[in-house]
Amino acid sequence: MRKGIQIVVIILLGSCTTPQKPLVNSVIRLSNDTIEIGLLPEVGGRLVRVSLAGQENIIQSDSTLWNEPPGKRPSLDPTKPFKSYNGSINWLNPQSEWWIKQDSFPELKAKRSPWPPDPYLTYAPYKIAAQIAGEITLISPESPYTHVQFTKTYHIEGNKVLLTTSARNCSNDTVSWGLWFNTRMNGWDQVFVPADSAALTKGADLRKPGEKKSALVWQNGCYSYNTPLNDSINKVFKGKSFFSPVTAPVIAGFKANQWLIVRSDLIDKSVIHPEQARIELYIENSANRKEDLQELEMQFAYEKIAPGSSITASQTWEIIPGTGLTTKNELGKELMNHLKIQ
Repeated sequence: MRKGIQIVVIILLGSCTTPQKPLVNSVIRLSNDTIEIGLLPEVGGRLVRVSLAGQENIIQSDSTLWNEPPGKRPSLDPTKPFKSYNGSINWLNPQSEWWIKQDSFPELKAKRSPWPPDPYLTYAPYKIAAQIAGEITLISPESPYTHVQFTKTYHIEGNKVLLTTSARNCSNDTVSWGLWFNTRMNGWDQVFVPADSAALTKGADLRKPGEKKSALVWQNGCYSYNTPLNDSINKVFKGKSFFSPVTAPVIAGFKANQWLIVRSDLIDKSVIHPEQARIELYIENSANRKEDLQELEMQFAYEKIAPGSSITASQTWEIIPGTGLTTKNELGKELMNHLKIQ
């Protein structure tokens, strides 16, 4: 039974010295007695906040950007500078095909450019299609670049969030895509991938000259990244790892004595595009700790989508309090103990 779930609007003032009229419905908050989430329909329908009720935000997102005036919002031109709002967002997979199915930007197509993601899906304002207690559905515009339209539904109940995204083919031709969930936490938060030691399939070296490689470790049945605290003062560390677990995938992040545990259903790894993996973990750390990040990523089946048809994927997020333990070893054991009793 749901407990007095309510939907209210957060109105946030910008950090400029000149007073500005706050935007209405800039961030929509869904909350109950246990958890709360914040959604930003105006910028890609993304989730920008999640926590236990009244607690610190677990995911990485700059709240000073949530209530920008329309003129500050990014354009839908992919050649313009990328502006990171972080939070939790959906992309399409594989990354190498983001720009090969369009002709508006021939240079991006010729290079099979892996960046940026489709701005119609990640930057454009989403419309509210439905809204009831504890649940909201948002719809993107139709993209002329990837030829899909996203529909996102966020539902909260108890201490869980259900995130469901569908991609509809809005073209007259069959297209092929997979769905990709990407949730960002700070690079110095503790993030774990519970999996067998054989789950690691590969790594990718995304470093620029002079950057160091983050160390991936396996301990207590979990993978996680380590970055040397002292060395990060003068150096940049990066890491990217790909995992194919034999059980239902789980990624967990710990921040401010709260756990965010992300789950999805088990699917055969053969349906994942060969350039991607069911779970992917990316980290970058430096002296600029406020901006450092980790990406908690899950990939879904790469499928042919007939005109007017859709593909759908979902995650379930569980938010629970921690027990006050702080070391990576202690946290890994705490997480595994919790998973064993589920």
